[in-house]
Amino acid sequence: MVGVTSSYNMNCSTNDMILKNKDKIMEHVQSAVPMTSTILLKKCGKVMEEMEKLLSVWMQDQHQHRVLVSLMLIQEKAKSLYEDLKNKHGEESEGTSFKASHCWFHQFKARANLHNVKVSGKAVRV
Repeated sequence: MVGVTSSYNMNCSTNDMILKNKDKIMEHVQSAVPMTSTILLKKCGKVMEEMEKLLSVWMQDQHQHRVLVSLMLIQEKAKSLYEDLKNKHGEESEGTSFKASHCWFHQFKARANLHNVKVSGKAVRV
């Protein structure tokens, strides 16, 4: 281990932390989902996580059918899904609001690996 830490210019504590969290790190690498997205989704809650999964599937379906969608349509779909899921889950998600802002959308694109989506006020191909 001393050779590894010195060759990569790491502290021993960093190496120990990596070894300690090896299973979690490997799980994230194998799932091909950025670690930050998992952390953000846990903070946002189950309703948000489920909504983003459904929205991603909807966007893929639109893409397969060659349907052009606007940012406004994507935001409206996200809000609709969120409200439906919030009602489905009942009291556990009460009090939380979701605005589907531009900032949220750009973060969602990154979490969902939607790199080829270009958005403007006009309809876009997803």
